[in-house]
Amino acid sequence: MIFVLIALYLPGHFLGGGLARKGDGLAEVLLLRVCAAAAVACPVLVALALLGRFEAPVIAGVLLAVAGVIWLFRRRGGYRPRFFRWDLAPAGLGALGAVLYSRPAEYVINDRDPGVYTIVGAKLARTGELFTRDPLVAAIAPFHEFHAATKYPGFYILGEGLIVPQFFPGPFVWLGVGNLMGGVQAGLFWVVPVFGALSVAVAFLLGRELFGRWAGMLGAALLAVGYTQVWWARHPSSEVISQFFILGGLWLAARFASGGRAREGVLAGALLGGAMLVRVDAFLAASAVPLLVGYDLLRGGTARRWLPLCIPLALFAGAALLYATTLGGRYLELIRENHGLGRALELAPHIVAAVGLLAALLLLARRGGAAGRLAAHGRSLALLWAAALVGAALWAYFLRPGDPPVLPEGSVPFRAYDEHVAVRMVWFLTPAVAALGLAGFLLAARRLTPGRFIFLGAAASFAVLYVALPNVAPDLPWATRRFVPAVFPGLCLLAGYAVAEAGRFAARWRPLAGVACAAALAALALGWTVHTAWPVYGVQELRGGVEGFERVNAAIPEARVVFVELPGRPDDYGAPLEYLHGRPVLAYDSKRFREELDALRAAGLLEDAIYVTVDGLPAPSIHGLEMIELAREEVTLPRLRPEYERVPSGTYELQVVFRVYRLEDGG
Repeated sequence: MIFVLIALYLPGHFLGGGLARKGDGLAEVLLLRVCAAAAVACPVLVALALLGRFEAPVIAGVLLAVAGVIWLFRRRGGYRPRFFRWDLAPAGLGALGAVLYSRPAEYVINDRDPGVYTIVGAKLARTGELFTRDPLVAAIAPFHEFHAATKYPGFYILGEGLIVPQFFPGPFVWLGVGNLMGGVQAGLFWVVPVFGALSVAVAFLLGRELFGRWAGMLGAALLAVGYTQVWWARHPSSEVISQFFILGGLWLAARFASGGRAREGVLAGALLGGAMLVRVDAFLAASAVPLLVGYDLLRGGTARRWLPLCIPLALFAGAALLYATTLGGRYLELIRENHGLGRALELAPHIVAAVGLLAALLLLARRGGAAGRLAAHGRSLALLWAAALVGAALWAYFLRPGDPPVLPEGSVPFRAYDEHVAVRMVWFLTPAVAALGLAGFLLAARRLTPGRFIFLGAAASFAVLYVALPNVAPDLPWATRRFVPAVFPGLCLLAGYAVAEAGRFAARWRPLAGVACAAALAALALGWTVHTAWPVYGVQELRGGVEGFERVNAAIPEARVVFVELPGRPDDYGAPLEYLHGRPVLAYDSKRFREELDALRAAGLLEDAIYVTVDGLPAPSIHGLEMIELAREEVTLPRLRPEYERVPSGTYELQVVFRVYRLEDGG
């Protein structure tokens, strides 16, 4: 499997070397190569998964062929990087992240999105196919009504027994690569935690490109040790994977916008586009690009200047849209119905009209000579825009929230805390970092550059959308997920910039005062962040889950069908048995099993069948059907106790008892 890793890296090695510019150190060049490798590999892996050819030899062969083509046309010669002392910064920050994120959640139950990502990634590596043609679903479809046309939560049924996982394919393929390296444990340990550590290192380079070394250093450190970064970098999901692609794309976009070469623009577009294969909302990261291009055209620039960035963005956006409207159509429908997309789509005609009007005004302004006046007042307009957003953020924090909702015992509506989203996010970010981040936002807007505009646009787009429409389960820390890809990293880097600027301002009076001021603010921000995150550092969610389910699987004999009984709730455990271990599973509750017993018998599904109960429940007593107990397995899984009105810190143990029975049909 080492050949797969080599094949993943080689295209980036040849591409990234040609992107180095004078002054780049070894760290920049290495991360350029890693970013280029990820940008090339992501669409290749997704294509192979969709084609059902996600196999180690095929992956290695295709990527080695791509690397060979790149090697033939690579740029020869050029700048040779050398070691600088500041190369230690991204290396140290990445190492810090790797240590903090090295206790990944063994998320092998299907109760939340990470469970879907884990088990689909494992199945993809085991079978080479992202989609499943399930003969059991086809066999019972004539008489069995599947809830919401899903076999399990997050697994849609399309056509004649075709099972399609709910989310975009990007995370599945990266977790699948990890599984190819060494099974489920490798997929959990080597994928998202590594992306998290790389995100921290790239965050430093992005911060240094936009705000300077010390600002990048502090911002990346705040990100690395933050509660949400530690939590989500340990969980198999799309948040941190998309964060890496977004931060890498913003870094390359900043280099390109400041006068970089076309190949930097292409790589920036490919990275931001790669994020669109990972998350349905990742297009927000590029939302400022059309505005920047329009502004440049208004000032007399040429469209050709921006084509290297825009062409890959358009191609990836088209691919993501095609997937969303075909195989991902049910997922898009879910978002429309349950997550406010319908309300957003109602604004579409107005947005189209506004864009058309803006384009006409820009054209008239360019012909009428208004470009010079716009350029002269551009800084003031940017500052007004930033001040309006900061004002809206303060309103959302201080004025929008009412009293905490009074909820019935054991019942928390999905949107119960929507008005409190800004307050709840600041609990995790800390008030110090939030205040410094808003100050940095104003300072960055006051001294706006093209790179800063793209960066601020990405962070602001995610923040505005998800403060207005949080679209997430209300329990913490799960409710933080929408802010992980761009908002939390953005505010951390802006907080670092605010601290650096405060130090420079104080240094006008006395140099030592500047150092003291910056050091005090940095210590406050870092200390508060570590204090908030400290309880989660020692928590490993669902530790022992992989080994526990291996024991359960070993206790189940080979059978034509395994019925998993889950009384009164969605299936959390049948899907792992099927997708992790290849078991032919049907999830039933006992009432439905009784009602459909004759139809199951007629379909031949009671022959060579196993019945598994959860929570230690006995098998149902059914006339003419004998159930012989074969085994009993107990799995104990530590979990973080979810909270609603404070940062979670406590844990509890989830105990699940599986009882395995053989069916003997006497009917």
